[in-house]
Amino acid sequence: MLEPSDKWVLNYANDSCRLARAFGTDDEKVVLILDQYQPAGVMDLSLVGKRFKRFAVPRVPVSVTFGPGLPAGELRDGITGTLGPENTAIVMTGPRDILNRSTSRRAAGTFEEMQQSTAEQEEAITEAHIAVSSMRFSLHTGSMKAPLGAMRTCMASLVRDWGLDPAQQYALVRHVAPKGAPGNWLTSVDYPKGALAKGANAIVRFRLMVGADGMPSQCFVQQATMSPDFIKLTCDLLMKRARFSPALDAFSKPIASFYTNAVRWLTP
Repeated sequence: MLEPSDKWVLNYANDSCRLARAFGTDDEKVVLILDQYQPAGVMDLSLVGKRFKRFAVPRVPVSVTFGPGLPAGELRDGITGTLGPENTAIVMTGPRDILNRSTSRRAAGTFEEMQQSTAEQEEAITEAHIAVSSMRFSLHTGSMKAPLGAMRTCMASLVRDWGLDPAQQYALVRHVAPKGAPGNWLTSVDYPKGALAKGANAIVRFRLMVGADGMPSQCFVQQATMSPDFIKLTCDLLMKRARFSPALDAFSKPIASFYTNAVRWLTP
């Protein structure tokens, strides 16, 4: 169990909110990063530290279980890389639910990541148990009530910046739902030839503004790896191909809203 070596830090980014905290010291030090791109119970979780340099492969199995007393977190692939001028090792584990709920798609056409967690549930979470391949360790996070409450305040500010009413968006009876499988919007045929020849990979996190007619009106890149070949291409293809059932407000009336997701461009 690694104890905190610093306080929580909240960063108001241009299109996301980020919580970060360091645990342990020296070579054992791990920085936990939680990035949120929409008001939801799910955050992209990343781990930064020297201990992850041992992973020379681009993908490693990762499980993250918040607790105590919650079901085990999902085991899924994380993407390895480096961060900053010192090339500090990072493992990006993708979307993780603070209550360890599945992030798989539901039959209704929405995602479980849209489920919210309550302040009482967040207060009971005090630790995170992490397995990266055969490496296992735990982080003593302390109660998550205050940091996640601050994250909600940050997200409400962002939603207002997007030109939407946060209270109205929280009260939706239906969120924006893709028509068809989002995985068909971008395929291996679309892979940039230059990037494919170099074996370049990328993760592009995007936000589409979706009108009451279900059509995307704007595309924004919320975060991306340093791979310029993919950024404009991702938005261009999404604007051309993505179609939705619009969000419904508390009176079941179609309204403008947003859709966020991430594309993983990975070579075979």
